[in-house]
Amino acid sequence: MGDDRASWTGPGGLRVTAVRLSGAHGVWAALAGVRGADAYLVTRNGRIVGYYATVEELAGVLDLAELRAD
Repeated sequence: MGDDRASWTGPGGLRVTAVRLSGAHGVWAALAGVRGADAYLVTRNGRIVGYYATVEELAGVLDLAELRAD
């Protein structure tokens, strides 16, 4: 996950954003048990669904085929 934050949208207000785990993102991700430098933040209608460390974890909770690049 480079310096630019990649972002994808899905049905029902779903959004996936690649984020650096620093500041508030680092705190929230740590509370969710996610460690590392980067993660995928999933929100629905602006509310946090969760942080996921890998694409494999992300694929376990949503259908990646439904996502569209922003």
